Amino acid sequence: MKKNYFLVAAALAMAFASCNQANLKRDEVWVPIYKDKAEAKVILNLPAQQVRSGGKIYAYNNYVFQLEQNQGIHVYKLENKKPVPVKFIQVYGAQEIAIKDNLIYTNNFKDIVVLNITNPQEVAVESRIPDAFSLNTSELPPAKGYFQCVDSTKGMLIGWEKQDNIEATCIY
Repeated sequence: MKKNYFLVAAALAMAFASCNQANLKRDEVWVPIYKDKAEAKVILNLPAQQVRSGGKIYAYNNYVFQLEQNQGIHVYKLENKKPVPVKFIQVYGAQEIAIKDNLIYTNNFKDIVVLNITNPQEVAVESRIPDAFSLNTSELPPAKGYFQCVDSTKGMLIGWEKQDNIEATCIY
């Protein structure tokens, strides 16, 4: 029975998102952002960044961690009960986080990664389990409208951006 629901949902998604030349539009459209597969799996400590599409928030010790969907994790230090931006941990494909015993558990696309936050100023990769689960990342932009169709030969899809005067045939 579950399989039938999945098939119906997949069929509806395909009906609402289509790509064909009859839909050609040249305007402000969503354009996919790609990274090389090896580069997309690199986890980096970066300076603090502004939250664009914030997700779940976790308080742990004197820090607050906030998920930035598919991009990484914001780190804040609590000073006088106020969060002060410290850094951004770039983890492409991150969709969930959990924290226990100075370790952050998150995903990097299909891999599960464990990040050591003993020193939140320099987060380190503790371990990685490649292809831990099947993950169907969305190939749809964050908002409805025209978009360039995803081309997996260009790399891993890591996000979307609006661009002007671009041809697009897909619509969502």
